[in-house]
Amino acid sequence: MRFLPFLLAMVALPSVISFAIPDEVFSFCQSPTIVSETLIGEDGNVEVQALQCANTLTPAETGVDKRQNLPVNVCGATCDTNCFVPSGGGPNPNECHVISDALLFNSQNIGPLFNITTDAALIVMQFRSCLSFFVNQAGIDLTYCRTDWASVLDFVAFNCQAPQNAHGGNCVARNQQWFIQVQHS
Repeated sequence: MRFLPFLLAMVALPSVISFAIPDEVFSFCQSPTIVSETLIGEDGNVEVQALQCANTLTPAETGVDKRQNLPVNVCGATCDTNCFVPSGGGPNPNECHVISDALLFNSQNIGPLFNITTDAALIVMQFRSCLSFFVNQAGIDLTYCRTDWASVLDFVAFNCQAPQNAHGGNCVARNQQWFIQVQHS
């Protein structure tokens, strides 16, 4: 009988964590398919999906040598912030901070690094109005730090809002290998 609540939770899980793929993803990720879904954070309230795209997400030139050992660690890499104008319709930065906290919690309890493979080049996280995604467009597997994503997420969420005439934004790696986007879900 102790396993019944667990079993019921597992049966209900797919309907709980399934969220709509945002239209913006379709602009660069053709025919996305869900590779995995989970909930993260101390309260398990942040939804995460790993997506595979039918097309290759590699931009014209990334400067990546595909013969390098895989995955390439891009923790601490610099990215440039772009706010989306005009203002209106951005995510609640406090709800984005819940995702940031979930990333920090997992960093301490699972490990600081995660992989973004070419087989699942798009990782999407959502909590209420906030949606953030990491896009690997290097054409090779990457490793990134959960703490770095949390920092980028907080920075973009709080600095790309209506007072800055914006509604979310992104941070693009200087070598174009990857980007993190923050927007309204």
